[in-house]
Amino acid sequence: MLTNASAFRRTAAGVSLLLAPLCLLLGMITDPSEPGVTDPLVYANNPAAVGVSATLLHYCWVLFVPGVIGLVHLVRRKGVVLANLAGAVTVIGLINFSSLMISDFFDIVLFQALPVEQAEKIMQDAAQPAMIAAWQLPGMIGSFLGLVLVAVAYAWGGRAGWWFPVAVLAGIVIWLVGASQWNLVLGLGGPVILLVAFGYAGVRMIRMTDAEWAGEQPAAVTPSAARA
Repeated sequence: MLTNASAFRRTAAGVSLLLAPLCLLLGMITDPSEPGVTDPLVYANNPAAVGVSATLLHYCWVLFVPGVIGLVHLVRRKGVVLANLAGAVTVIGLINFSSLMISDFFDIVLFQALPVEQAEKIMQDAAQPAMIAAWQLPGMIGSFLGLVLVAVAYAWGGRAGWWFPVAVLAGIVIWLVGASQWNLVLGLGGPVILLVAFGYAGVRMIRMTDAEWAGEQPAAVTPSAARA
């Protein structure tokens, strides 16, 4: 496969679309936070679980990058402009967002070494304007809105039904609401929806032919060849 450019890149993109939402789901499962309970010491008291969860979430956003590039690659007629623009914004956003997962490791050390009030103040002070404007906002907007727009372009290009972008939007919204409200059902339900939606696109990508991946059209059949 390493010598076949189309097969390798197609398979890598398809597998990434399967693994990215799976990492999101596992990252939420391993998060030690209790639903409905706000405990500033939960990370300090569960460093191993936090480390696993943060690492899984980091690789979720990293693995979405080759998957998004694969989705954009397959949009060739309708929706090309949207796919290209949304794809670029999404890749930049995913890279930014994945880097933010490292803050969990600082949470562990700060809340282990300092009183809660002092640790919280340091974390709040670390949110400098440049970090918010150049890291957080591009990361969140690019990742969430970008994934939805890429899904829209993918459906617009005829690669999937319109259920695909609807499912991606629903999965992201449900996950964000669940995560913000510490609701375990919603927090896990969103990633499950994303796993189904992107997993469908990923499996189709893996199973397609190299010719379809490369955008090659079958040769036209001439009348004489057809009679023969």
